[in-house]
Amino acid sequence: MFRSLFTVSGFTLLSRLLGFARDVLIAKYLGAGATADVWVAAFRLPNLFRRIFGEGAFNAAFVPMYSRRIEEKGEAEADRFARRVISLMFVILMVIFVLAFIFMEPIVRVTTVGFAQDGRLDPAVHASRITVGYLVFICLVAAFSGILNSRRVFAAPAFSYVVLNIVFLVALVFVIPKTGDPLRVLCWSVMCSGLLQLLVVVVAAVRKGVHLGFAMPKVDAETKQLGKLMAPGLVSAGVQQLNLLVGQTVVSLQVGGVALFFYADRINQLPLGLLGIALGTVLLPEITRRLRGGDEKGARGTLLQGMEIALLFGLPAVAAMLVIPGPIMHALFVQGEFTSEAAREAGKVLAAFALGTPTYVLAKVLQPAYFAREDTKTPMRYTIISAVVNIVLAYPLFLWLGPAGCALATSIAGWVNLVLLWLGLRRDGYLRVTASFVTRVTRMVMASAIMGGLIWFLAGYANPWLMTDGSFLIRVGVLCGLVAIGVVIYFTAVIATRVYSVSELKARLKRSPRT
Repeated sequence: MFRSLFTVSGFTLLSRLLGFARDVLIAKYLGAGATADVWVAAFRLPNLFRRIFGEGAFNAAFVPMYSRRIEEKGEAEADRFARRVISLMFVILMVIFVLAFIFMEPIVRVTTVGFAQDGRLDPAVHASRITVGYLVFICLVAAFSGILNSRRVFAAPAFSYVVLNIVFLVALVFVIPKTGDPLRVLCWSVMCSGLLQLLVVVVAAVRKGVHLGFAMPKVDAETKQLGKLMAPGLVSAGVQQLNLLVGQTVVSLQVGGVALFFYADRINQLPLGLLGIALGTVLLPEITRRLRGGDEKGARGTLLQGMEIALLFGLPAVAAMLVIPGPIMHALFVQGEFTSEAAREAGKVLAAFALGTPTYVLAKVLQPAYFAREDTKTPMRYTIISAVVNIVLAYPLFLWLGPAGCALATSIAGWVNLVLLWLGLRRDGYLRVTASFVTRVTRMVMASAIMGGLIWFLAGYANPWLMTDGSFLIRVGVLCGLVAIGVVIYFTAVIATRVYSVSELKARLKRSPRT
């Protein structure tokens, strides 16, 4: 599991670093004003489908069913099932694409209520009609990724998201300076990247021996079962995204608010991508196999181990985003049209998001324990409750704190969802927290607090370089230096507080030889 986790996390880290470079260049060309708002709105709809299908409902339902067929009936029968599912999915996706293209104006009008008041609506509709086709590609990518993950192939699906950012960077560095039309180029880059991402996972599936082909779409007993499992998962994943969508809709009332929300969330998503999504991807087939083999004790141990890993690497990231959010946003984004004032406001949003980051990561760890048992209804109920909390709080907190208030509402909703997931697993007997786990987590919090305090102190001396409007490379270099110092401080504190000994850390992080 560790080897698979670091494979996924490694490619995710590469993708996030390239994605950061992409966002810095986008901020340079678009700033944090009306045009940036239009771009975020156009990219949001296909990205929403990616998070719902690629990281949510489809794999939650498909991977356990496909894995069970491999274990019980062999790979050939599992592939026949996959062909029927993918063929039916393609037809459904094309229908959704056509309907979304036709009704894009009311969709954009509802999801960005402030755009109709100041001329942002029409450009957002035109841009969204270009990007919406990406949903077809990325949902098919999710299907082939589920097949590969079930066969313990994690590299190609993770690399496919690296391809997305490579395409963007090529467009930003070479195409936009020649065309002078950054918005249109970015929108078409989304479509090109979707096609290339699909090619990556299809080629990997062929090389793994997966038997591909188009089967006549039909609704049989197996696809009905998949649909029954997906329906709650769709609602669950959709409601999770609704938490963000509600916040983005409210902040659209302030010009530039959508862009501030987007840029802050990009930094906040780093620990979620490296840890939460990677762990969820690896844990689902792992727990499924253990439960199918009757090893419930092993499944519970795997779940606790996943939570430990998530907190070990997630807590220091949260501490950093809480103590120096403004310097982080300033160092990474201030240039061109993105101003120091925008960075200060984005820093407030980042800090509010960071309060909920542990919940997003741990939810991705706990949900596979439900999905592996083909229980998608329980997480759905919990996410609906958390969405109601977010909807109730978003507008009042926006009036009080501005865009940061919407991020805070999302964080509070995340804590509600996590508590419900935790209590549900304890009730079912699948989460038995040991004394050693509690002790280690307490010491991780102490180590993170120590690191956060020292980083805050050092940042005070580094601010003349971090908070300058001068050289971007100097700012990033100083920030990277702080990060490196923070890593050393944190793991020194981890060892000093006896979370792990040096030998335990080496044993956990060492790659075991393949047999």
